[in-house]
Amino acid sequence: MQQDPFNRLDDMTNFAPSRPLPVIQPSYPLRMHLPVLFMLALLFSCSEPKPSYERAMDPWAFRSVLDKQPRMLTLALHPDCFAAYNLEKGELYKVWKGGVRLEGTVYTNKKNIQPTSWGIPYIEDTSLPRRWQLLGPDGSEASFRLQQRGYSFKKDQILLHYELIGDSGQLIYIDEIPEYTRNKSSAATFERNFAVRGLPQGYRLSLLGGREPFEMRANGNHALRIDLPSLPSPEMPPFREQYDHLGILRMENSDCYTCHEEKNQMVGPSFLDIAARYRGSKQNYPYLIKKIQEGGAGVWGDTPMNAHPLLSEADIRPMLDYIMTFAPKEQESGTAVPKQVSLVVSPEEKAKPGFGASLEGVHPSFDLVTLHREDFQPRVGGLAIAPDGGLLVTTWDSIGGVYHLSWEDTADPRGFKLKRIAAGLAEPLGIEVVGDDLYVLQKHELTRLRDLDGDGIMDEYYAVCNSWGVTDDFHEFAFGLVFKEDHFYITLSMAMRLTADQRQAPDRGKTLKIALDGSFEPIDYGLRTPNGIGVGPEGELFVTDNQGQWLPGNKLIHVQRGAYNGMAWGLDPELESVPEMVPPAIWLPDKEIGNSPTEPVLMRFGPYAGQLVHGDVTHGGIKRDFLEKINGSYQGAVFRFSQGFHAGVNRLVWGPDDALYVGEVGMVGGWSWKERQFGLEKLTYNGNPTFEMLAIRATPRGFEIEFTEPIKHTTFDPNGISLSHWWYLPTESYGGPKMDLAPLTPTRIEVSPDRKRVYLEVPGLRSGRVVHFLFDPSLESESGRPLWSGEAWYTLNSIPNDNI
Repeated sequence: MQQDPFNRLDDMTNFAPSRPLPVIQPSYPLRMHLPVLFMLALLFSCSEPKPSYERAMDPWAFRSVLDKQPRMLTLALHPDCFAAYNLEKGELYKVWKGGVRLEGTVYTNKKNIQPTSWGIPYIEDTSLPRRWQLLGPDGSEASFRLQQRGYSFKKDQILLHYELIGDSGQLIYIDEIPEYTRNKSSAATFERNFAVRGLPQGYRLSLLGGREPFEMRANGNHALRIDLPSLPSPEMPPFREQYDHLGILRMENSDCYTCHEEKNQMVGPSFLDIAARYRGSKQNYPYLIKKIQEGGAGVWGDTPMNAHPLLSEADIRPMLDYIMTFAPKEQESGTAVPKQVSLVVSPEEKAKPGFGASLEGVHPSFDLVTLHREDFQPRVGGLAIAPDGGLLVTTWDSIGGVYHLSWEDTADPRGFKLKRIAAGLAEPLGIEVVGDDLYVLQKHELTRLRDLDGDGIMDEYYAVCNSWGVTDDFHEFAFGLVFKEDHFYITLSMAMRLTADQRQAPDRGKTLKIALDGSFEPIDYGLRTPNGIGVGPEGELFVTDNQGQWLPGNKLIHVQRGAYNGMAWGLDPELESVPEMVPPAIWLPDKEIGNSPTEPVLMRFGPYAGQLVHGDVTHGGIKRDFLEKINGSYQGAVFRFSQGFHAGVNRLVWGPDDALYVGEVGMVGGWSWKERQFGLEKLTYNGNPTFEMLAIRATPRGFEIEFTEPIKHTTFDPNGISLSHWWYLPTESYGGPKMDLAPLTPTRIEVSPDRKRVYLEVPGLRSGRVVHFLFDPSLESESGRPLWSGEAWYTLNSIPNDNI
């Protein structure tokens, strides 16, 4: 006979999972919390064999946005029973028979949709006991703050951890084990078993929402058993292929589906009828936009359409785009298709790699080794080095995993031992090791992972910080992770699918500084998609950001307290004026040297030691950044450095073997390099010299260009270099124009005695400009080596003072 698993809760009275400590203590791979481990043993001790559970999927406990609600934990307890908890509220959200449609960026590469539940609820939402209540000795309701502290696993069961923090200082610990069980007669039960500790004498703790409150009057164990009705097996409804359309999202946030359906007439006409009448043509958009905003009747009958004055043209256009997809095929465009199409070849397609075009190979001073293999093709979200020297990899995919790679035979780079040590994380885009603890940055949470039983698998997923502002928008990524001076640093991107009357959630577009106790503060603001944060020269933090609205180019940004970085969406609408944007340390011109820049790290070897390198997901490869301080602020040049990787470069970390590990990622539909989605490789410095520009330094009258080797001749041909400059105009449109683009002509060129430096005197230079350098490919070093890359972009925020 299979034992009821919750009979083991008799010894749970004194159980409490490990709690946050004021200082970091070793716990990975094992922390010997003997009292806690002893109580765990009591909790799960049993004379009968361990029960087996028929979980519905792997991972069976996973984080995501679910049904447009962020910070959700879904539990596939059994093929016949799913349960979901809202961890932001610390509440049970739903118990149902069916499943989850796993749609979205990490599941199906779709941007405008998130996972959704399907099936039949066992219990109506209004009947679920979900809301916590604390009553004092006199029966009055006591106020408190509920903090969900994550969860832990033991013998294939999950324990949810809550803290109730009362106004008068009470700290009540609550641990819950949810489970689906069947008895001998196959009657099904959903069980919630609670262990309470710290409840003051005379206080009563209750769950509200059922037919009557479920009361817990004392510390100890409390079992809430809910008999489940017999339900038919539901079928997952068919997926509408067009669902991944911004127009649907806009209409769902409005009232469109109250009166309209795709193919059937309701109160108003179907989308099929509308598209046919207006022939799928965008020429009718101005009329239709006005009609939707103003409302009225007469076109489709006497029933008036509601006015929508709060919907902007930008909100309505995606709706119309979706509606017009229903137009008959021969009417889709509304105009004739040209018989002849002349193809325009971009300048980069005509240019030589490294001289106006992307590089094509691996940097000659480094050897590249491929690590991914048939059984491990990670979409890398984060990289770190484990305490034992192994490589930790988080994956931006449906598993949301953390993997540990270790090598016993270093002669075979692909012969690593692979172990999945955690799973079910929501888009983990950063990982850091502090002492012996692992910290992972999820989409909506900074999480500490611990192995409590020494088997190398993480058992505890402790929520360090989960209180920054979030919505259900797919673009609300959390990027990181850096630990510096007892604090974590992360960056939060802005939402991209808000309507005109919606505001960004608090904290979006900011760099956050998070303390070990979970408290945080914003450092700067006005970031858009800052997918990369790292420590640069002098221990300063640097962030990369992606071109977009209000960002006319990509950026490498020096993180500065109170700095406004240009993205205007998150600004307070009551501000009298837009703050002045702090210029980036380096502009990364879009499609020239960047599209989706990522994590910056300091170089360790060769002549490049002390400079930054950063990856790029869409432009591909690794770029090199030379920085200098002029008049107290960072500015500098970016160079092409290396291509030759399998996919777009997302994360970089130095290993104990002095190799630079390269984590790669991609997504179908634009955010990828050559449509490739995964990769794990490493670069090792081989010491071979490479002839290229090492640095560009601003001078009062021009620039000093330093090379890695002496150039061949003592004089320099003025025709061997071309220069131009411009400034960027931020606009609310995607990207922005180059303003006052003009050539520059050096009036004097000198070569240093050692021939490793070329001095340019350039009249007409102005601060606040980007200066583009392009050398002729014929330039050679003294040893006859050709120039590896002859292109660079210097951000001249400030011209040095002339003290001569």
